[in-house]
Amino acid sequence: MEQTLTAMADDSADNHADKHADALALAPALPGKPESRRKEDRHFVTALARGLDVLACFRAFDSELGNAELAQRCGLPKSTISRLTHTLTELGYLQALTEPVRYRLGSSALALAPAAQQGADVLSVARPFMQELANLSQGVASLIVRDRGRMLIFENCQAESYLTLRVPVGSRVSGLATAAGRAYLLALPPAEQRQALSAFRTDDKASAAQAETMLEQCRDEHRRLGCTTSFGEWLPDINSIALAFRPGPSLPPMTLSCSGPNAVVPPAHLLEKVRPLLQQHVRRIEATFGVTA
Repeated sequence: MEQTLTAMADDSADNHADKHADALALAPALPGKPESRRKEDRHFVTALARGLDVLACFRAFDSELGNAELAQRCGLPKSTISRLTHTLTELGYLQALTEPVRYRLGSSALALAPAAQQGADVLSVARPFMQELANLSQGVASLIVRDRGRMLIFENCQAESYLTLRVPVGSRVSGLATAAGRAYLLALPPAEQRQALSAFRTDDKASAAQAETMLEQCRDEHRRLGCTTSFGEWLPDINSIALAFRPGPSLPPMTLSCSGPNAVVPPAHLLEKVRPLLQQHVRRIEATFGVTA
């Protein structure tokens, strides 16, 4: 992972991250509400939710998936998936490839991209700051957004000496165990915070008591440090700190995090050296988009 890491530390971090990546690839695309609550919600359109879950399975615009893979990821019968992929293909959201039949995102899905242009604007502003943070930390600086019950890595910048990145852009990570997810929660107003916390704990299979304890600890930590932390809590060898910001006065928060293997990026280094620059850069990004404290 990094030139100064021992082979043993490198193998350990790789194994943890590879297992996590496998879990991400196989896990169903979970919604923000538990199944029991969705059934009680008469406004909830299950067919629409399932169709969106199918689209969410595609990690990139060039991903190709078959019905069997989609059924596994969504946790639905293949017959249901076949009807969904047929409908999405007819509407142009999927493109069918033959021999064997597989699918990739179609023109209608690509047409949604301009709606995410704000994200591209954020990247153009944030990327230089992210690279500076990555170089200082000797790890990775990540821009992370919420994706229902998880957090999604939107962009990564890594230090030149950081050789491999095992959690690529587009990966979904825990909302409760990562510094990014915790920072996101603290940036929300009370009602939205409760909804997001419920979605995170459902996805992480955590109890209400565990989630509440974590949230209270994060509040206290943020008051003391001005950021959130996760030292070996998401993956045993990985440390991270994060801070949320809003890319516009009425837009949902994003998080900026710095992370790396414990052998290279210990907690003291993150808190003493990286944290002040993280706080400074977040203020600069918000100021660029007209957000004031």
